Amino acid sequence: MLATAGSVPPGPEWALELKWDGMRALAYVEGLDPDNVVLVSRAGRRVSRSFPDVARALAAVAGERRVVLDGEIVVLSAPSAGAPARPSFNRLQLRMGVQKPSPQLVETASATFVAFDLLCCDDEPLLDLPYLERRARLERLGLDGHRGLVVSPVLEGLDAQTALEVAGSHGMEGIVAKRRDAPYRPGRSHAWVKTPLWRTTEAVIGGWAEGRGRHAGAVGAVLLGLPTPAGCLRYIGHVGTGLRDTERDQLHVQLADAETADSPFDGPVPEQRAARWTQPTLVAEARFRSWSDDGVLRHSSWRGLRLDRQPDDLPGGLPAADRGDAAPPGHRWHNSRG
Repeated sequence: MLATAGSVPPGPEWALELKWDGMRALAYVEGLDPDNVVLVSRAGRRVSRSFPDVARALAAVAGERRVVLDGEIVVLSAPSAGAPARPSFNRLQLRMGVQKPSPQLVETASATFVAFDLLCCDDEPLLDLPYLERRARLERLGLDGHRGLVVSPVLEGLDAQTALEVAGSHGMEGIVAKRRDAPYRPGRSHAWVKTPLWRTTEAVIGGWAEGRGRHAGAVGAVLLGLPTPAGCLRYIGHVGTGLRDTERDQLHVQLADAETADSPFDGPVPEQRAARWTQPTLVAEARFRSWSDDGVLRHSSWRGLRLDRQPDDLPGGLPAADRGDAAPPGHRWHNSRG
């Protein structure tokens, strides 16, 4: 069952859950033998071998029961002082596609299965039951409290804005609203509504890469950075999505006029070979979903130049992903359709 994108729907008929940054999976669990646990990705691939720790945890808790669970496989970030663990897609990628992960990899990037629905229990199909009843049956399985297993919490008693703020403060992707009376139906459904969180950041343009195809001769993407105490820029990613054709042409003129032979960044950037450097005088605003573990924007898009801002106005240092805050100073949270 897949959610439809939209704003958080109001009303008591909706239950609000957190949206996890992981890999969607169905778990078929039969008895105490981990070899009998089958994990299937959304694309229909068996991924059990990549996540033996999840298979062991599910088998240990299931006991003699036969269950089918819907959920998300996540890998948490390494916790540190002032930075609680949060779902880390970077660390999850260390496990994805690895058919026989080493014990060391399993230990250093241990996976967790976040269950949010129960589809079958002891050969009794539950798809036609309303969400509220399936949820109650799921909670009675006793998954919480076992290492590697979590039941996705329901944010009871919170309005939409507060729920989104809670999701943001915990480094989650957003909110999924589910109708309490809805059965489970495979495919895209308006009975589940996802509302991703979008953040915005202001950053300095330190370079650009030329476009290709119909954007040849214009700006394909700008390279963004945050000021450092040493007077350089710390690279935080490139942005090309969302640029209108007129903006690409205008930026090309502005950036080419300020072109320089030296990079303003404090180290190499992924686009090094194709990059053209510019004097770091222009401030841009970008929107994005989250920070990667190494402080780079994920799912970013262009919002526009901030002609009212100077590079010296921007806070330096590391983004929230590195400091453990909900968002760095000058960075804002948004919820958006889609």
